[in-house]
Amino acid sequence: MTARKSFLTKIFLGILLSFLLTLLLIIPGKAYPAQSEPYRTESFTINTPGQLDVRTSGGHIEVKGSSTNKVRVEMYVRKNGHNILPEDSDLKDWDIDISQSGHQVKAIAKHHSNWHLFGGSHTSISFVVYTPREMSSDLKTSGGHIEAQGLSGNQKIATSGGHLKLAELKGTIDARTSGGHISINDVQGNLKAHTSGGHIDVQNSEGDLTVRTSGGHIRLADVSGTVNASTSGGGITADLRSINKSVKLRTSGGNINISVPADIGLNLRLKGSYVSTKLQNFSGEVDRDEVDGKLNGGGPQITARTSGGTVELSFK
Repeated sequence: MTARKSFLTKIFLGILLSFLLTLLLIIPGKAYPAQSEPYRTESFTINTPGQLDVRTSGGHIEVKGSSTNKVRVEMYVRKNGHNILPEDSDLKDWDIDISQSGHQVKAIAKHHSNWHLFGGSHTSISFVVYTPREMSSDLKTSGGHIEAQGLSGNQKIATSGGHLKLAELKGTIDARTSGGHISINDVQGNLKAHTSGGHIDVQNSEGDLTVRTSGGHIRLADVSGTVNASTSGGGITADLRSINKSVKLRTSGGNINISVPADIGLNLRLKGSYVSTKLQNFSGEVDRDEVDGKLNGGGPQITARTSGGTVELSFK
């Protein structure tokens, strides 16, 4: 093989490897391992509203609300990449607590040490929980994905290394991940979502929405309410159905694209390397890189600022 062919082959393999790694990062995994039957199952009857606490190390968590007064907890175990059942392992290195106390249900899997997270053991425990809709939750895993759907109450959701998928939630939601993407759909209430290294997508949601990422884009589609969105390294797209008090959009390294209903009254403060919009019935200052004033007599405030991109405001 010639030196030129060898060089081109290395470039191709490098591009292929980069593509595969990117694909793994952008496609959220299922929040529980695919297998035919759980390692363990427990069922409880509960009076709502209730409280669900789920903790695990290295595994995934999925919670689904439904029209029932039953809580069903399914525990799944994987070891060295394979699904296992009780006859395959006794989990002697784990403390497992799946129990009920009044209105509270717990599903906790705790390893005797943290060494398993660094190669000492390759066992992970995941939980799939079916609950009544009127259920608050506290969900936490150190290395897996979390899905929560169909719940009403206060939801506290955190993972150190996985994606978050939230749908059909009502109430107060605090969702955090250190290294994954966040997908939000049909959420109503007070939402705070933060990721240190992923994208955030919010669809068909309303309320007080605060979303922040340190290294990805933010996409808001068909949202309404009060919005505060910021990213340090990506663009922001905001399709706004209606605005309550204010909308604040900030990025250090991308473009901001905003779409609002036509004929709406707004206070505008837009700033970027370039501001693109067509304004009618506007009073204030319009420059190449800044717009500051009142549209249609004024109304809720839209503030959009980018240090390294453009701001575009369009009407629908």
